[in-house]
Amino acid sequence: MALLEVRNIHKTFGAGDVLKGIDIKIEKGDVVSVLGASGSGKTTFLRCINFLEKADKGQLLFNGTTYDLSKVSKAEMAAVRKHTGFVFQNYCLFANKTVLQNVTLGLTSARHIPQKEAKEKALDVLKKVGMLEHVDKYPSQLSGGQQQRVAIARALATDPSIIYFDEPTSALDPQLTAEVLEVMRKLADDGMTMIVVTHEIGFAKEVSSKVVFMADGVIVEEGSPKDIFVNPREEKTREFLRITG
Repeated sequence: MALLEVRNIHKTFGAGDVLKGIDIKIEKGDVVSVLGASGSGKTTFLRCINFLEKADKGQLLFNGTTYDLSKVSKAEMAAVRKHTGFVFQNYCLFANKTVLQNVTLGLTSARHIPQKEAKEKALDVLKKVGMLEHVDKYPSQLSGGQQQRVAIARALATDPSIIYFDEPTSALDPQLTAEVLEVMRKLADDGMTMIVVTHEIGFAKEVSSKVVFMADGVIVEEGSPKDIFVNPREEKTREFLRITG
């Protein structure tokens, strides 16, 4: 049984159909890179499966339970989110809280974990992402890459079954991008299940177990990195890869 399965997701904004029936299966340990041009529906797809947007239609099967995405309740959202992490493009850290507080806050306030236990967990995940020496700093004192590594630590702190990454390096320069991608490579090596919306072709080639190419609100093609980058079947995929190099 797949860890996560999505069936026939649709989403419309105004008169525009952004998602037109997305189907995908994610197995435990998969690293799935989602590629596509701006406006292809990648981020909307990610936001719908973590309930940051409400899909108009579709089903989410997670850990053996089926959810109707157009009618999902707050309790059902909370049940799924207990097992997921989300890393945003723009970090979404609290500016008035230290690195340590940013990571512990969700543990103590949302999950009611005792402060001491939350601190121990936070220090453990901050060590994993190479941010242990910055625990008392505020986001304004960190580089973009450091902030994103704190955001990854915050996602890891809840022991998620899967982490969603929404263009995690798009706001970073090449050196800082390399820092963040290295952390993500280590997570993949450790067996973390991830869905990564990205424009980093190198990462998708090297780290992914599966690559998905989206265009115009549908999945045009999916397969192994070799399938997509060496032997793409669809002309739209070939054209995208020519443009992105």
